[in-house]
Amino acid sequence: MTALKPTIASEIFLAVAVAAVTAIAEPSHDWENLSVNSRNREPARAYTMPLASAEAAFTDALEPDTPYRKSLNGIWKISWAGNPDLRIKDFYRADFSDADWCTIDVPSCVEMRGFGSPGYVNVLYPHKMEWPFIRDRQSGKADYNPVSSYRRTFTVPADWKGREVFLRFDGVYSAYYVWINGEMVGYAEDSKLPSEFNVTRFLKAGENVLAVEVYRWCDGSYVEDQDMYRFSGIFRDVTLWSMPKDGIWDFAVKTALKNDYRDAELEVAGCPGAEWTLYDADRREIASGGAGVVEVHDVNLWSAEKPYLYTLVVKRNGDIRMRRIGFKEVKVEGNTILVNGRKIKFKGVNRHETNPDNGRSVSMADMLADITLFKKYNINTVRTCHYPDHHSWY
Repeated sequence: MTALKPTIASEIFLAVAVAAVTAIAEPSHDWENLSVNSRNREPARAYTMPLASAEAAFTDALEPDTPYRKSLNGIWKISWAGNPDLRIKDFYRADFSDADWCTIDVPSCVEMRGFGSPGYVNVLYPHKMEWPFIRDRQSGKADYNPVSSYRRTFTVPADWKGREVFLRFDGVYSAYYVWINGEMVGYAEDSKLPSEFNVTRFLKAGENVLAVEVYRWCDGSYVEDQDMYRFSGIFRDVTLWSMPKDGIWDFAVKTALKNDYRDAELEVAGCPGAEWTLYDADRREIASGGAGVVEVHDVNLWSAEKPYLYTLVVKRNGDIRMRRIGFKEVKVEGNTILVNGRKIKFKGVNRHETNPDNGRSVSMADMLADITLFKKYNINTVRTCHYPDHHSWY
C-alpha cells in the first residue's frame, strides 16, 4: 500500500480537526454556540437618554425627566420550566393566552420568587465542566438549563411617531430571546451588560406584546463563573426609549488638565456633526464647541472632598443629550497614586449587587444605603466584583 504524501495527510488531518472544532463551536443552540454572542443587538454605548429640551438637563435628580423614556418595569406574566424541552415553545405568539400563568415583578431574580433555587459555588461550576455545553453536574444530562418565559403588553406614546424606538435591557441572566407581536427581535448574552434592540419596525399602534425567553445558563456562564450566589431572570430595568432618526447614538468626553491644574482641554468625540455647550454648577455657559479640542479656563476640579460637576449638553439633528462631568486627573508615579497632583490612599472593599430579599436585583435605596455606609467608614474605593454594575451606581 502506497503511503499518503505528507501534504495530503496534513490536509486530511486539518479537515478532521476543523470538523471537530466546528462540531464543538457550532452546536444547535445559540446559548451553547461560541460564535453567537448576540443577534440584532445594537452597538454598545455610554448611557444617555434623549431630552425634550436643554433646560431639562438642569436638575438635581440623578437622571433628567424625559418624555422619550418609558419604563417597562412592573408586573409581568411568567412560566418556568427546569428543562428546555419542557418550556412552552410558542408562548411568544401574539394570540397566545397567558391567562393561567403566574405573575412576577420585573426586575427580580426568579429564584427569589419561587422559581427554581439560588445556588452557591466558589471554585466549582454550577454545571458540568464540558465547555461550551450546559450539562447537569451530577448526571451529565443535557436537560439542565431552567427557562423563564416572560410576557407583558405595552403601548408606544403617540408623540414618538417618526422616531426610532429602542428596547433596552439593563441586565438579564444569562441568555435570552426577545419577540414583539410574535416576531423575533433578537438574542443576547453578556448578563451584566445592557443590550439594546431597535424595535421600530416591529411596533404597531395600540397594544403590543413583548415576550422574553431567558435561559439560566449559556456558554458565557463559563466566563461569568464567580464566587457568589447564582440567580437568573430579568434582574435589572427594562426600558423603551426613542430618538430622532440620525440622532445621537453615542459620544465620548475627553478632558486633560494643564497649566498646573488651572485650565483644561475638553473634547466631545464619537458623534460627528454634534454641537455642545458646557455649563457650570450655577448653570452659566462657560464653553461651547463642535469637533476638536476647546480650552476651558479656571476650572473647578473634581475630588471626593469637593465633587464639583459641570453639565454638558450635546445636540445633533434635534436630539438633545446631557452628561455631568468633572475635571480630574488620576495617574501613578512610582508606587504613589495621584489625584489632581495630590497623593491618595485607596481604602477599598468588594461589593456584589445583592439584596437579601431580591437577590441580584438592587434598588436605588440599596445603592444609597451601601454608599452611605462606605462613606461612614471612610471607604473611598469600590471593587465591583468582576462585573459591570447598574449604570446608576457609577
